[in-house]
Amino acid sequence: MTNKQPNNSLWLSTGAAFIAALVFFTLWMGFVLQPVVEVRIKGLEGSGDKVCYFVEPDFQLRWIHSVEKQWWEEQYQRESDGLLLTTTYFEAFGAGTPSTEALAPIQKPGYLGYQINEKLPNLNWIVSRLTKGEIDYGDHRVLIHQMVPDYSEVVIMPKTYGLIDRFKKDLCHELPSDGSR
Repeated sequence: MTNKQPNNSLWLSTGAAFIAALVFFTLWMGFVLQPVVEVRIKGLEGSGDKVCYFVEPDFQLRWIHSVEKQWWEEQYQRESDGLLLTTTYFEAFGAGTPSTEALAPIQKPGYLGYQINEKLPNLNWIVSRLTKGEIDYGDHRVLIHQMVPDYSEVVIMPKTYGLIDRFKKDLCHELPSDGSR
């Protein structure tokens, strides 16, 4: 009988240590923050916002300009306190296009690129099917114009998410392109 008593104590001690480690790990992961880019699609007609995120620090917005009917691209970098618009590329351009900026160090065939380096706290972007707005990051192309009703406001901003936040929200490229859930 004396052999069983120490063995039970060992199992109880091991189990208690395991549970304590599991609780500590869960709490720690809940507080560890990861920088992300949050994409918030403003709710229309009283519906709630749709929110997704991606972890890549560099991304690009692409759309067809409403007047020139040509592709425009803007390249961004996520920073802790905002977004840095690094370069813009135009297939064609007109009034209001930044032509006094330095040329981008890398030019793309068929485009004219400018180095911008402008810091923004966030982006408010109106998306429609006519302009074919998309967000490109990593190896993913998110056709945001297919996910939302025309003229939806999309807010793009840097955030930090804990593990629990990441479980509650979707990666943008995992959302269905027809806007359903």
